[in-house]
Amino acid sequence: MAPKAAHDDLAAPVDADALLDTLAEELRRSMGGLRAPATPRPHFLQYTLRRHQGGHLRAAHGAVLRDEARRSNRLYVDVRVGSPAFDNMLDGGLGIDAEERESADWLDAPVDLDPTGLRVALWKLTQIKFDEAVRDYMDHRKLAATEYLRDAGECFAPARATVYREELDDAPFERASWRERLRALSRRFLDTPEIYDPYVDVDVRRLQRFIVTSEGTRVVAQDLYLEFATGGWILTDDGVYVEASRRIPARALAGLPDLARAERAVEEVVAELRELAGAACPGAYVGPALLLGQAASTLFHEALGHRLEGERLVARGESRTFAGKIGAPILPAGLSVYDDPTARDERGDPVWGGYAVDDQGVPAERADLVRDGRLVGYLQSRSPTPHQARSNGHGRHDGVQPPMARMAHLVVEPDPSRARSMADLERELRRRAKDAGLKQALVIERIDAGETSTSSYDFQVFKGELARVYLVDVDSGARTRARDVELVGTPLSALARVVGFAADGEGDAGYCYAESGSVPVSG
Repeated sequence: MAPKAAHDDLAAPVDADALLDTLAEELRRSMGGLRAPATPRPHFLQYTLRRHQGGHLRAAHGAVLRDEARRSNRLYVDVRVGSPAFDNMLDGGLGIDAEERESADWLDAPVDLDPTGLRVALWKLTQIKFDEAVRDYMDHRKLAATEYLRDAGECFAPARATVYREELDDAPFERASWRERLRALSRRFLDTPEIYDPYVDVDVRRLQRFIVTSEGTRVVAQDLYLEFATGGWILTDDGVYVEASRRIPARALAGLPDLARAERAVEEVVAELRELAGAACPGAYVGPALLLGQAASTLFHEALGHRLEGERLVARGESRTFAGKIGAPILPAGLSVYDDPTARDERGDPVWGGYAVDDQGVPAERADLVRDGRLVGYLQSRSPTPHQARSNGHGRHDGVQPPMARMAHLVVEPDPSRARSMADLERELRRRAKDAGLKQALVIERIDAGETSTSSYDFQVFKGELARVYLVDVDSGARTRARDVELVGTPLSALARVVGFAADGEGDAGYCYAESGSVPVSG
Protein backbone atom coordinates (compact mmCIF):
# COMPACT_ATOMS: atom_id res chain seq x y z
CA MET A 1 0.00 0.00 0.00
CA ALA A 2 1.33 3.44 -0.90
CA PRO A 3 2.14 5.72 2.04
CA LYS A 4 -0.25 8.50 2.91
CA ALA A 5 0.41 11.82 1.24
CA ALA A 6 1.75 14.46 3.59
CA HIS A 7 -1.12 16.78 2.80
CA ASP A 8 -3.60 14.24 4.23
CA ASP A 9 -3.09 16.04 7.55
CA LEU A 10 -4.68 19.16 6.10
CA ALA A 11 -7.50 20.00 3.77
CA ALA A 12 -7.70 18.40 0.35
CA PRO A 13 -9.14 20.73 -2.32
CA VAL A 14 -12.92 21.13 -2.44
CA ASP A 15 -15.29 22.95 -4.77
CA ALA A 16 -16.26 25.85 -2.53
CA ASP A 17 -18.90 27.22 -4.91
CA ALA A 18 -20.61 23.84 -5.20
CA LEU A 19 -20.68 23.54 -1.39
CA LEU A 20 -22.16 27.04 -1.00
CA ASP A 21 -24.76 26.25 -3.65
CA THR A 22 -25.79 23.06 -1.84
CA LEU A 23 -26.10 24.94 1.46
CA ALA A 24 -28.03 27.81 -0.16
CA GLU A 25 -30.47 25.55 -2.02
CA GLU A 26 -31.27 23.55 1.11
CA LEU A 27 -31.62 26.80 3.09
CA ARG A 28 -34.16 28.19 0.60
CA ARG A 29 -36.12 24.95 0.76
CA SER A 30 -36.14 25.05 4.56
CA MET A 31 -37.19 28.71 4.75
CA GLY A 32 -40.18 27.91 2.59
CA GLY A 33 -41.11 24.66 4.29
CA LEU A 34 -40.52 25.16 8.02
CA ARG A 35 -44.02 25.67 9.34
CA ALA A 36 -46.40 24.07 11.79
CA PRO A 37 -49.94 24.97 12.91
CA ALA A 38 -50.14 27.76 15.51
CA THR A 39 -46.37 28.21 15.64
CA PRO A 40 -44.21 31.15 14.53
CA ARG A 41 -42.35 30.85 11.25
CA PRO A 42 -38.61 31.46 10.81
CA HIS A 43 -37.51 35.03 10.20
CA PHE A 44 -33.84 34.04 9.80
CA LEU A 45 -31.86 30.92 8.97
CA GLN A 46 -28.11 30.33 8.86
CA TYR A 47 -26.23 27.26 7.67
CA THR A 48 -22.55 26.79 8.45
CA LEU A 49 -20.33 23.92 7.43
CA ARG A 50 -17.17 23.79 9.56
CA ARG A 51 -14.50 21.65 7.93
CA HIS A 52 -11.77 20.57 10.35
CA GLN A 53 -8.49 19.06 9.17
CA GLY A 54 -5.22 18.59 11.00
CA GLY A 55 -2.88 16.42 12.93
CA HIS A 56 -0.94 16.05 16.16
CA LEU A 57 2.60 14.78 16.70
CA ARG A 58 4.18 14.17 20.11
CA ALA A 59 7.56 12.74 21.08
CA ALA A 60 9.49 12.04 24.28
CA HIS A 61 12.86 10.44 25.06
CA GLY A 62 13.60 9.93 21.39
CA ALA A 63 10.36 8.12 20.61
CA VAL A 64 7.20 9.25 18.81
CA LEU A 65 4.30 8.87 21.26
CA ARG A 66 1.49 10.22 19.13
CA ASP A 67 0.96 10.53 15.40
CA GLU A 68 -2.64 11.47 14.66
CA ALA A 69 -4.46 12.73 11.62
CA ARG A 70 -7.81 14.41 12.21
CA ARG A 71 -10.65 15.01 9.82
CA SER A 72 -14.26 15.95 10.52
CA ASN A 73 -17.05 18.03 9.04
CA ARG A 74 -19.68 19.55 11.29
CA LEU A 75 -22.82 21.56 10.69
CA TYR A 76 -24.22 24.50 12.58
CA VAL A 77 -27.82 25.63 11.99
CA ASP A 78 -29.33 28.78 13.50
CA VAL A 79 -33.11 28.99 13.28
CA ARG A 80 -34.78 32.19 14.49
CA VAL A 81 -38.57 32.13 14.69
CA GLY A 82 -40.90 35.07 15.31
CA SER A 83 -39.37 38.41 14.42
CA PRO A 84 -36.09 40.26 15.06
CA ALA A 85 -37.92 42.24 17.75
CA PHE A 86 -38.99 39.09 19.61
CA ASP A 87 -37.78 35.61 18.77
CA ASN A 88 -36.62 32.40 20.43
CA MET A 89 -33.35 33.79 21.82
CA LEU A 90 -33.47 34.87 25.47
CA ASP A 91 -30.51 36.32 27.38
CA GLY A 92 -28.50 36.36 24.17
CA GLY A 93 -28.37 32.56 24.33
CA LEU A 94 -26.20 32.48 27.47
CA GLY A 95 -28.57 30.05 29.16
CA ILE A 96 -28.58 27.53 26.31
CA ASP A 97 -26.43 24.46 26.83
CA ALA A 98 -26.56 23.18 23.26
CA GLU A 99 -24.46 20.12 24.05
CA GLU A 100 -27.32 18.76 26.17
CA ARG A 101 -29.94 19.16 23.43
CA GLU A 102 -31.07 16.59 20.89
CA SER A 103 -29.62 18.65 18.04
CA ALA A 104 -26.09 18.04 19.39
CA ASP A 105 -26.38 14.43 18.22
CA TRP A 106 -26.92 15.48 14.59
CA LEU A 107 -24.06 17.87 13.86
CA ASP A 108 -21.90 15.56 11.77
CA ALA A 109 -21.69 16.06 8.00
CA PRO A 110 -20.31 13.51 5.53
CA VAL A 111 -16.52 13.38 5.55
CA ASP A 112 -16.51 13.16 1.76
CA LEU A 113 -19.07 16.00 1.51
CA ASP A 114 -21.34 13.95 -0.72
CA PRO A 115 -24.07 16.42 -1.81
CA THR A 116 -26.96 14.05 -1.10
CA GLY A 117 -25.60 13.07 2.30
CA LEU A 118 -24.99 16.76 3.11
CA ARG A 119 -28.59 17.65 2.20
CA VAL A 120 -29.98 14.86 4.36
CA ALA A 121 -27.81 15.93 7.31
CA LEU A 122 -28.98 19.55 6.91
CA TRP A 123 -32.61 18.49 6.64
CA LYS A 124 -32.47 16.40 9.81
CA LEU A 125 -30.57 19.01 11.86
CA THR A 126 -32.78 21.87 10.63
CA GLN A 127 -35.98 20.07 11.63
CA ILE A 128 -34.67 19.42 15.14
CA LYS A 129 -33.39 22.98 15.47
CA PHE A 130 -36.76 24.33 14.35
CA ASP A 131 -38.56 22.27 17.00
CA GLU A 132 -36.12 23.54 19.65
CA ALA A 133 -36.53 27.13 18.45
CA VAL A 134 -40.33 26.92 18.71
CA ARG A 135 -40.09 25.58 22.27
CA ASP A 136 -37.65 28.35 23.19
CA TYR A 137 -39.96 30.94 21.63
CA MET A 138 -42.92 29.73 23.70
CA ASP A 139 -40.79 29.77 26.86
CA HIS A 140 -39.72 33.32 26.01
CA ARG A 141 -43.37 34.34 25.59
CA LYS A 142 -44.28 32.87 28.97
CA LEU A 143 -41.39 34.64 30.68
CA ALA A 144 -42.33 37.94 29.04
CA ALA A 145 -45.83 37.57 30.47
CA THR A 146 -44.79 36.54 33.98
CA GLU A 147 -41.47 38.32 34.62
CA TYR A 148 -40.18 41.84 34.28
CA LEU A 149 -37.33 41.42 31.80
CA ARG A 150 -35.43 44.49 32.89
CA ASP A 151 -33.23 45.06 29.87
CA ALA A 152 -35.25 43.20 27.27
CA GLY A 153 -35.05 44.79 23.84
CA GLU A 154 -34.77 43.61 20.27
CA CYS A 155 -33.53 40.05 19.98
CA PHE A 156 -31.67 40.12 16.67
CA ALA A 157 -29.78 42.97 15.06
CA PRO A 158 -29.99 43.59 11.31
CA ALA A 159 -26.91 43.02 9.19
CA ARG A 160 -26.11 43.60 5.57
CA ALA A 161 -25.48 40.53 3.44
CA THR A 162 -21.78 39.66 3.33
CA VAL A 163 -20.19 38.11 0.28
CA TYR A 164 -16.63 37.09 1.12
CA ARG A 165 -14.38 34.50 -0.43
CA GLU A 166 -10.91 33.37 0.60
CA GLU A 167 -8.85 31.10 -1.58
CA LEU A 168 -8.60 27.75 0.17
CA ASP A 169 -4.97 26.81 0.72
CA ASP A 170 -4.03 23.13 0.78
CA ALA A 171 -0.27 23.59 1.25
CA PRO A 172 1.06 20.39 2.85
CA PHE A 173 2.31 20.10 6.42
CA GLU A 174 5.70 18.39 6.43
CA ARG A 175 4.56 15.65 8.74
CA ALA A 176 7.38 13.19 8.08
CA SER A 177 10.16 15.76 8.62
CA TRP A 178 8.52 17.12 11.77
CA ARG A 179 8.15 13.59 13.13
CA GLU A 180 11.92 13.12 12.89
CA ARG A 181 12.60 16.63 14.19
CA LEU A 182 10.50 16.00 17.30
CA ARG A 183 12.15 12.63 17.82
CA ALA A 184 15.58 14.31 17.78
CA LEU A 185 14.50 17.20 20.02
CA SER A 186 12.98 14.86 22.59
CA ARG A 187 16.28 12.99 23.02
CA ARG A 188 17.46 15.97 25.09
CA PHE A 189 15.34 14.66 27.94
CA LEU A 190 17.36 11.43 28.05
CA ASP A 191 20.03 13.57 29.75
CA THR A 192 17.59 14.89 32.37
CA PRO A 193 16.11 11.92 34.25
CA GLU A 194 14.94 14.30 36.97
CA ILE A 195 12.33 15.70 34.56
CA TYR A 196 9.07 13.75 34.51
CA ASP A 197 6.72 13.27 31.56
CA PRO A 198 8.58 15.55 29.13
CA TYR A 199 7.19 16.16 25.68
CA VAL A 200 7.70 18.03 22.47
CA ASP A 201 4.81 18.27 20.09
CA VAL A 202 3.30 20.01 17.11
CA ASP A 203 -0.43 20.52 16.65
CA VAL A 204 -1.95 21.56 13.32
CA ARG A 205 -5.57 22.64 12.82
CA ARG A 206 -7.11 24.00 9.65
CA LEU A 207 -10.67 25.29 9.88
CA GLN A 208 -12.65 26.09 6.76
CA ARG A 209 -16.04 27.75 7.22
CA PHE A 210 -18.78 27.87 4.60
CA ILE A 211 -21.63 30.19 5.69
CA VAL A 212 -24.93 31.03 4.01
CA THR A 213 -27.88 32.92 5.48
CA SER A 214 -31.42 33.80 4.49
CA GLU A 215 -30.24 37.43 4.16
CA GLY A 216 -27.95 36.52 1.26
CA THR A 217 -24.64 36.13 3.07
CA ARG A 218 -22.17 33.77 1.37
CA VAL A 219 -18.81 33.28 3.08
CA VAL A 220 -15.82 31.03 2.47
CA ALA A 221 -13.15 31.56 5.13
CA GLN A 222 -10.12 29.61 6.22
CA ASP A 223 -7.96 29.78 9.34
CA LEU A 224 -4.83 27.77 10.07
CA TYR A 225 -3.61 27.29 13.65
CA LEU A 226 -0.23 25.69 14.37
CA GLU A 227 1.54 25.27 17.67
CA PHE A 228 4.91 23.94 18.75
CA ALA A 229 5.03 23.10 22.45
CA THR A 230 7.42 21.52 24.89
CA GLY A 231 7.24 20.97 28.62
CA GLY A 232 7.65 18.67 31.58
CA TRP A 233 7.43 18.30 35.35
CA ILE A 234 9.94 18.17 38.19
CA LEU A 235 9.73 17.14 41.84
CA THR A 236 10.66 20.02 44.13
CA ASP A 237 12.85 19.73 47.20
CA ASP A 238 9.74 19.62 49.40
CA GLY A 239 7.96 16.94 47.34
CA VAL A 240 5.66 18.87 45.00
CA TYR A 241 5.42 18.32 41.25
CA VAL A 242 5.65 21.59 39.28
CA GLU A 243 5.43 22.21 35.55
CA ALA A 244 7.18 24.40 33.01
CA SER A 245 6.37 24.74 29.32
CA ARG A 246 6.96 26.81 26.20
CA ARG A 247 4.47 27.36 23.39
CA ILE A 248 5.19 28.89 19.99
CA PRO A 249 1.94 29.56 18.09
CA ALA A 250 1.76 30.35 14.38
CA ARG A 251 -0.91 31.12 11.80
CA ALA A 252 1.12 29.98 8.76
CA LEU A 253 3.31 26.95 8.08
CA ALA A 254 6.33 29.22 7.73
CA GLY A 255 5.69 30.55 11.25
CA LEU A 256 6.62 27.29 12.97
CA PRO A 257 10.04 27.49 14.64
CA ASP A 258 13.19 26.29 12.90
CA LEU A 259 15.29 23.65 14.62
CA ALA A 260 17.48 26.20 16.43
CA ARG A 261 14.48 28.03 17.92
CA ALA A 262 12.86 24.74 18.93
CA GLU A 263 16.06 23.62 20.63
CA ARG A 264 16.17 26.89 22.58
CA ALA A 265 12.62 26.30 23.77
CA VAL A 266 13.56 22.85 25.06
CA GLU A 267 16.62 24.26 26.84
CA GLU A 268 14.52 27.01 28.39
CA VAL A 269 12.13 24.39 29.81
CA VAL A 270 15.02 22.35 31.22
CA ALA A 271 16.56 25.43 32.85
CA GLU A 272 13.27 26.61 34.29
CA LEU A 273 12.41 23.22 35.76
CA ARG A 274 15.78 23.06 37.49
CA GLU A 275 15.18 26.55 38.85
CA LEU A 276 11.71 25.54 40.07
CA ALA A 277 13.06 22.51 41.92
CA GLY A 278 14.50 24.79 44.59
CA ALA A 279 12.08 27.70 44.26
CA ALA A 280 10.57 29.39 47.32
CA CYS A 281 6.95 28.82 48.26
CA PRO A 282 5.93 32.12 49.91
CA GLY A 283 2.34 31.29 50.83
CA ALA A 284 -0.27 34.03 50.94
CA TYR A 285 0.74 37.52 49.86
CA VAL A 286 -1.23 40.77 50.04
CA GLY A 287 0.53 43.74 48.57
CA PRO A 288 1.66 45.47 45.37
CA ALA A 289 2.72 43.49 42.32
CA LEU A 290 4.33 44.30 38.98
CA LEU A 291 2.77 42.39 36.07
CA LEU A 292 4.80 42.05 32.88
CA GLY A 293 3.36 41.73 29.36
CA GLN A 294 1.72 38.31 29.21
CA ALA A 295 0.60 38.46 32.84
CA ALA A 296 -0.90 41.93 32.36
CA SER A 297 -2.67 40.68 29.22
CA THR A 298 -4.29 37.87 31.19
CA LEU A 299 -5.34 40.30 33.94
CA PHE A 300 -7.16 42.56 31.47
CA HIS A 301 -8.67 39.59 29.65
CA GLU A 302 -10.23 38.20 32.83
CA ALA A 303 -10.99 41.35 34.82
CA LEU A 304 -12.14 43.58 31.95
CA GLY A 305 -12.65 41.82 28.63
CA HIS A 306 -15.30 39.30 29.64
CA ARG A 307 -17.34 42.04 31.31
CA LEU A 308 -17.49 43.97 28.03
CA GLU A 309 -19.09 41.10 26.07
CA GLY A 310 -22.43 42.45 24.88
CA GLU A 311 -24.68 39.58 26.01
CA ARG A 312 -23.53 40.11 29.60
CA LEU A 313 -25.11 43.58 29.58
CA VAL A 314 -28.64 42.24 29.09
CA ALA A 315 -28.76 38.63 30.28
CA ARG A 316 -30.57 37.75 33.47
CA GLY A 317 -28.19 36.30 36.02
CA GLU A 318 -25.29 38.47 34.88
CA SER A 319 -23.76 41.14 37.10
CA ARG A 320 -23.74 43.65 34.18
CA THR A 321 -20.66 45.28 35.64
CA PHE A 322 -20.26 47.94 32.95
CA ALA A 323 -23.85 48.28 31.71
CA GLY A 324 -24.79 51.96 31.32
CA LYS A 325 -21.22 53.09 32.01
CA ILE A 326 -20.38 54.60 28.60
CA GLY A 327 -18.24 57.68 29.23
CA ALA A 328 -17.39 56.65 32.78
CA PRO A 329 -13.74 56.26 33.90
CA ILE A 330 -13.01 52.56 34.46
CA LEU A 331 -9.21 52.57 34.04
CA PRO A 332 -6.47 55.06 34.89
CA ALA A 333 -6.11 57.95 32.46
CA GLY A 334 -3.58 57.13 29.78
CA LEU A 335 -4.76 53.58 29.14
CA SER A 336 -6.83 52.64 26.08
CA VAL A 337 -8.19 49.21 25.17
CA TYR A 338 -9.48 47.85 21.90
CA ASP A 339 -10.14 44.47 20.31
CA ASP A 340 -9.06 44.01 16.70
CA PRO A 341 -9.60 40.67 14.91
CA THR A 342 -8.12 42.16 11.72
CA ALA A 343 -4.66 42.79 13.26
CA ARG A 344 -1.55 41.21 11.76
CA ASP A 345 1.67 40.07 13.39
CA GLU A 346 5.20 41.09 12.48
CA ARG A 347 5.28 38.49 9.69
CA GLY A 348 2.08 39.85 8.18
CA ASP A 349 0.10 36.77 9.23
CA PRO A 350 -3.21 37.03 11.12
CA VAL A 351 -2.83 37.25 14.89
CA TRP A 352 -3.75 34.08 16.78
CA GLY A 353 -7.26 35.30 17.65
CA GLY A 354 -7.79 37.05 14.31
CA TYR A 355 -10.28 36.34 11.55
CA ALA A 356 -11.86 38.16 8.60
CA VAL A 357 -15.54 37.27 9.14
CA ASP A 358 -17.12 36.18 12.41
CA ASP A 359 -19.27 33.08 12.96
CA GLN A 360 -22.46 35.02 12.20
CA GLY A 361 -21.17 36.07 8.78
CA VAL A 362 -20.40 39.65 9.87
CA PRO A 363 -17.09 41.24 8.78
CA ALA A 364 -14.63 41.63 11.66
CA GLU A 365 -14.02 45.16 12.94
CA ARG A 366 -11.80 46.84 15.46
CA ALA A 367 -13.93 47.55 18.54
CA ASP A 368 -12.78 50.50 20.65
CA LEU A 369 -13.59 49.70 24.27
CA VAL A 370 -11.71 52.16 26.51
CA ARG A 371 -10.18 55.47 25.47
CA ASP A 372 -7.91 57.32 27.88
CA GLY A 373 -9.42 55.40 30.79
CA ARG A 374 -13.08 55.98 29.84
CA LEU A 375 -15.46 53.30 28.58
CA VAL A 376 -16.49 53.96 24.97
CA GLY A 377 -17.93 50.67 23.68
CA TYR A 378 -18.55 46.96 23.98
CA LEU A 379 -17.88 43.76 22.08
CA GLN A 380 -21.00 43.11 19.97
CA SER A 381 -22.51 40.12 18.22
CA ARG A 382 -25.94 40.24 16.56
CA SER A 383 -27.55 40.32 20.00
CA PRO A 384 -28.38 44.03 20.45
CA THR A 385 -27.48 45.94 23.61
CA PRO A 386 -28.98 49.17 24.92
CA HIS A 387 -25.81 50.91 23.75
CA GLN A 388 -25.68 49.57 20.21
CA ALA A 389 -27.76 47.33 17.96
CA ARG A 390 -25.19 46.75 15.24
CA SER A 391 -22.69 43.90 15.48
CA ASN A 392 -19.01 44.82 15.30
CA GLY A 393 -18.06 41.36 14.07
CA HIS A 394 -17.33 39.64 17.39
CA GLY A 395 -19.97 36.87 17.29
CA ARG A 396 -17.99 33.67 17.87
CA HIS A 397 -18.54 30.10 18.97
CA ASP A 398 -17.15 26.57 18.86
CA GLY A 399 -19.66 25.35 16.28
CA VAL A 400 -22.03 23.86 18.88
CA GLN A 401 -23.14 26.59 21.26
CA PRO A 402 -24.92 29.75 20.03
CA PRO A 403 -22.49 32.52 19.04
CA MET A 404 -22.00 35.42 21.45
CA ALA A 405 -19.73 38.46 21.60
CA ARG A 406 -16.23 37.28 22.43
CA MET A 407 -12.75 38.74 22.58
CA ALA A 408 -10.45 38.07 19.62
CA HIS A 409 -7.25 40.16 19.91
CA LEU A 410 -7.45 42.39 22.98
CA VAL A 411 -4.89 45.21 23.06
CA VAL A 412 -4.09 47.42 26.06
CA GLU A 413 -2.39 50.54 24.71
CA PRO A 414 -0.67 53.09 26.96
CA ASP A 415 -0.28 56.77 26.20
CA PRO A 416 3.50 57.01 25.62
CA SER A 417 3.61 60.41 27.30
CA ARG A 418 2.35 58.87 30.55
CA ALA A 419 4.28 55.60 30.36
CA ARG A 420 7.17 54.95 32.71
CA SER A 421 10.32 52.86 32.42
CA MET A 422 10.38 49.34 33.81
CA ALA A 423 13.17 50.36 36.19
CA ASP A 424 10.99 53.19 37.53
CA LEU A 425 8.04 50.83 37.99
CA GLU A 426 10.14 48.33 39.89
CA ARG A 427 11.49 51.09 42.18
CA GLU A 428 7.92 52.14 42.91
CA LEU A 429 6.94 48.52 43.53
CA ARG A 430 9.69 48.18 46.14
CA ARG A 431 8.83 51.52 47.72
CA ARG A 432 5.14 50.71 48.07
CA ALA A 433 5.91 47.28 49.49
CA LYS A 434 8.32 48.78 52.00
CA ASP A 435 5.78 51.44 53.03
CA ALA A 436 3.32 48.60 53.66
CA GLY A 437 5.81 46.93 56.00
CA LEU A 438 6.65 44.12 53.58
CA LYS A 439 10.11 42.67 53.05
CA GLN A 440 9.34 41.36 49.57
CA ALA A 441 7.16 42.24 46.60
CA LEU A 442 6.02 40.21 43.58
CA VAL A 443 7.02 40.46 39.93
CA ILE A 444 4.70 38.31 37.82
CA GLU A 445 5.90 37.37 34.33
CA ARG A 446 3.39 34.73 33.27
CA ILE A 447 -0.09 33.58 34.27
CA ASP A 448 -1.63 30.29 33.18
CA ALA A 449 -5.22 29.07 33.48
CA GLY A 450 -6.95 32.39 34.16
CA GLU A 451 -10.65 32.40 34.95
CA THR A 452 -13.37 34.74 36.16
CA SER A 453 -17.00 34.79 37.23
CA THR A 454 -19.46 37.34 35.85
CA SER A 455 -22.62 35.88 37.40
CA SER A 456 -24.70 38.12 39.65
CA TYR A 457 -25.12 35.20 42.04
CA ASP A 458 -21.45 34.28 42.30
CA PHE A 459 -18.51 36.17 43.78
CA GLN A 460 -17.13 38.86 41.44
CA VAL A 461 -13.55 37.66 41.27
CA PHE A 462 -10.88 36.64 38.82
CA LYS A 463 -7.96 34.34 39.42
CA GLY A 464 -4.91 33.02 37.64
CA GLU A 465 -2.33 30.35 38.28
CA LEU A 466 1.06 32.03 38.30
CA ALA A 467 3.42 30.12 36.06
CA ARG A 468 6.41 32.47 36.42
CA VAL A 469 6.71 34.69 39.48
CA TYR A 470 9.60 36.22 41.44
CA LEU A 471 10.00 37.59 44.95
CA VAL A 472 11.85 40.92 44.96
CA ASP A 473 13.71 42.05 48.06
CA VAL A 474 12.50 45.59 48.84
CA ASP A 475 15.96 46.73 49.99
CA SER A 476 18.37 45.15 47.52
CA GLY A 477 16.10 44.44 44.56
CA ALA A 478 17.40 40.87 44.38
CA ARG A 479 15.00 38.41 42.75
CA THR A 480 14.16 34.89 43.94
CA ARG A 481 12.07 32.43 41.94
CA ALA A 482 8.78 31.51 43.64
CA ARG A 483 6.11 28.90 42.97
CA ASP A 484 2.65 27.73 44.07
CA VAL A 485 1.20 31.25 44.00
CA GLU A 486 -2.25 32.17 42.69
CA LEU A 487 -3.44 35.65 41.74
CA VAL A 488 -6.91 36.40 43.11
CA GLY A 489 -8.70 39.74 42.94
CA THR A 490 -11.94 41.62 42.45
CA PRO A 491 -12.15 43.17 38.97
CA LEU A 492 -13.19 46.74 39.71
CA SER A 493 -10.81 47.04 42.63
CA ALA A 494 -7.86 45.64 40.69
CA LEU A 495 -8.45 47.84 37.65
CA ALA A 496 -8.95 50.96 39.75
CA ARG A 497 -5.72 50.38 41.66
CA VAL A 498 -3.38 50.34 38.67
CA VAL A 499 -0.83 53.02 39.65
CA GLY A 500 1.60 52.95 36.73
CA PHE A 501 2.38 51.34 33.41
CA ALA A 502 5.18 51.03 30.89
CA ALA A 503 5.05 51.20 27.11
CA ASP A 504 6.70 47.81 26.53
CA GLY A 505 4.60 45.25 24.70
CA GLU A 506 4.41 41.47 24.64
CA GLY A 507 2.03 39.16 22.82
CA ASP A 508 -0.08 36.36 24.25
CA ALA A 509 -2.05 33.59 22.55
CA GLY A 510 -4.25 30.75 23.69
CA TYR A 511 -7.82 29.56 23.97
CA CYS A 512 -10.67 31.08 25.95
CA TYR A 513 -13.68 29.14 27.16
CA ALA A 514 -17.05 30.79 27.81
CA GLU A 515 -20.72 30.04 27.15
CA SER A 516 -20.20 29.83 23.38
CA GLY A 517 -17.35 27.34 23.76
CA SER A 518 -13.60 27.43 23.28
CA VAL A 519 -12.22 29.95 20.76
CA PRO A 520 -8.69 31.13 19.89
CA VAL A 521 -7.79 34.47 21.47
CA SER A 522 -4.70 36.67 21.67
CA GLY A 523 -3.69 39.95 23.21
